Order: sequence, then structure tokens, then C-alpha cells
Amino acid sequence: MDAGRLDKRITFQRRSAVKDDYGQQLDAWSEVATVWANVKPIGGREKLRAMAIESELTHTVAVRYTASLLPPIAAAAMRISYQTPTGTRLLNITAARDLDEERRFIIFDCTEGSLDGQ
Repeated sequence: MDAGRLDKRITFQRRSAVKDDYGQQLDAWSEVATVWANVKPIGGREKLRAMAIESELTHTVAVRYTASLLPPIAAAAMRISYQTPTGTRLLNITAARDLDEERRFIIFDCTEGSLDGQ
């Protein structure tokens, strides 16, 4: 991986619980970190679920190594948000790994579509 390919500005977000004016607990997303990344679409598929067709795209996202982003439990609780010319895209993180175990880059496997970051 070449650091010059990190050409997209992405934001890692973590789900947190907040209370509304009536004391009800709501899910909200808070920003964890904003970094430069390389986002690559890998593939897509459609599936039938509960008699409805869902489409899902898969991506890999590469960022510079940061210890706070790598633990699998921490990564699974986050999502990635980034801006494109057509709007905001939300990627659900499914896995995180240290590329070549050299602590230079982290690769995130992500999906977009079926869960929409929820």
C-alpha cells in the first residue's frame, strides 16, 4: 500500500446512547476520528430477505495504522462515513486487520446497503 493512494477523507463514527427530552434512550452516532483513506469497491450482490430484495456492496478501506482503530471489538462497533459528489455514504465495518502485520496500514472490510449504518 502506498500512502499516496489515501485520497479520501473519511470519518469513523461510534454508536452511543443519548436521552431525548422525555428520558427515552436513542441511538446516536458520534465522531471518533477523521483520517485519509483509500476506499475500493470490491463487489456487490442482491439477496431476498423477508420477501424484499436487498442490495449490498462490499468495500475495503485502507488507513494509516492507529492502535485505537484496530481492535476487532472496537472496529465492529463503528461505521465509516464519507462524502462523495452524490452525497454521504455509510459503510458498516465487518472486519479489521493489520496489513502485513507491520503496523503501517489497517484494512477494513465493509458493507454498504443492507444495514445502512444502523
